[in-house]
Amino acid sequence: MGANTAREHHLVPQYWLRAFAEDGHVLGRWRGGAEYRTPVRRAAVARHFNTDPLAEGERRVALETYLDRHVDGPAAPVLRALREGRWWPLEQAREAVVLDALAWQVVRTRTFRSFDAQVGRHVFPAAWAAEAVDYCEDQLGRPLSEAERMEVFWTAVRTAPDPSVVDDPRSALRASIRAFERTRNVLAAPGRRLMLLHSAEPLLMLADSGVALRHKDGTFSFTPPLLPKALEVFAPLSPSCLLISTPRAHYRPREGLTRKIAAKANAGAAAWCRDAVYRLPSMSWPAHLRLASTPLEVRPPRLSAVPAQQSPGPAPAHPEIRRGELRAILEQLSHVPADQPPVSGTGGG
Repeated sequence: MGANTAREHHLVPQYWLRAFAEDGHVLGRWRGGAEYRTPVRRAAVARHFNTDPLAEGERRVALETYLDRHVDGPAAPVLRALREGRWWPLEQAREAVVLDALAWQVVRTRTFRSFDAQVGRHVFPAAWAAEAVDYCEDQLGRPLSEAERMEVFWTAVRTAPDPSVVDDPRSALRASIRAFERTRNVLAAPGRRLMLLHSAEPLLMLADSGVALRHKDGTFSFTPPLLPKALEVFAPLSPSCLLISTPRAHYRPREGLTRKIAAKANAGAAAWCRDAVYRLPSMSWPAHLRLASTPLEVRPPRLSAVPAQQSPGPAPAHPEIRRGELRAILEQLSHVPADQPPVSGTGGG
């Protein structure tokens, strides 16, 4: 376990950041335009990011411990070998390790947590309103008419409180575990492949999100669904090595990492970073690349509602958590300790 595990949690693993460092430092650029050298141990970190606030002792950092032992530990030597041009193509067990690392990198960051929180804020009024309809029917002891249901629903949407009224301090941690399973399933789907591209010179930068998600139309939009099937995941492993998960066949590994592809990856890093983009201190910032003044935002959905014409189908199910250690952590994060008040209302990942 690293000494940082109890408090300072790395959003991008240190072994990954070190590939972009010189003399133990990376050069970070922030959205305000400031640049300064940052020690690897202080780059892309957040205090208590994966801490379970309702647990005690080692259970408080159960998720961070899992990432350290079961994700970062196995992935570090494999990704180092890929950077150095070894072990490619990957045999099945090593590819599984890489897919785990990529899937976790999508969901273990401030960027994903912001996405999850924004979606929650947009969905909350509708969920609150649906519960209000059920509550009214329970109180009246009879079904509401279609007109009554619509009146209650839209009144509740307009008057819904701030989502903080049902805040669950563990919901973000549960959401990351469940999103990992969904992401892992997407990355392992038939028809997808991993591409590894190298260049002779440093061309790539690393966002504090580690990876960037690129849509088929070339955009880096944040709007759900987060992981459509045609999505590409760009993962700079070093300034001269890019790993791509893609369903497409237009890359030519023999041509290597071209400046054009590197420019796309760097545009992704600039779009998907939450606060900063890191690079080798000796590497110049790309001339035409700009960091937007604000991070990506989820576009608010257009809400519509009609009376149900038939009984609703089964509720969407969460993906199965295949790893026993991860199932145990999710169970811990779902169980309210005896000395804590239960979280009521709508909410929770």
